[in-house]
Formats: sequence, structure tokens, C-alpha cells
Amino acid sequence: MIELSISLFLQKIKAQMSKALHIHPKDNTAVCTSEVKAGEEVEIIDSDGSRSFIKAESSIPFCNKIALTDIQEGEEVFKYGEVIGKATVFIPKGTLVNHLNIASQPRSYADEYVIEGEQK
Repeated sequence: MIELSISLFLQKIKAQMSKALHIHPKDNTAVCTSEVKAGEEVEIIDSDGSRSFIKAESSIPFCNKIALTDIQEGEEVFKYGEVIGKATVFIPKGTLVNHLNIASQPRSYADEYVIEGEQK
């Protein structure tokens, strides 16, 4: 009986643990800190500590991205405040964002280096 109660308690806690981190205000994605199942409410924790909720429209594996807004085909996808790619298809709010629906954008990191004493 006690084991059943503990099991039910742990299931409730697990159900409440679906969270995602919204790392930068510019981001249109958040990183899920646990596996999320379609239909679950996901608590979005912003970098300023504020919280909001979004319904997961698809299952999202641990450490993957959830779309915080509808992302149109061709629209830039942001994580860490940086463009990580462009949507290759329409990505609905609350769905998985990954390599199957975004294309990485080439980037010249050498052009971004700051050399001591020089400014570009």
C-alpha cells in the first residue's frame, strides 16, 4: 500500500517536471529539460526567471527544442540569441524543432573573432 502511494506520488511529480529553458529573449525555441509527451503542458522558464506554459503538440525528446511560436518556412530559428538555422517547413508552436525541419546556416566564425587591439 505504501509502495503504491509512493509510486503515484512519483508519477505526479514526473508529470509536473516537463520544463523547458528559454535561454535568450530573442529565441523562438526553448530547450526541454526532460522528455515531453504530446499533449503535456510544458513550463517555460525564461532567463529572467519568469515562467509561462505551452502545450506540447508533439513528443519532444530530452534536450531537444520546442517551438515557442509558429515558425514559418524560411524563417530564422534562434537559440542562445543566435541564428541556428532556417525552417525548411512550417513548424507549429509546441512542436519539435530539429535537423528534420531546419537547415543549418553556414557561418564564418573567423570574421567574428576579436583580435586584441583591433576592431572590425
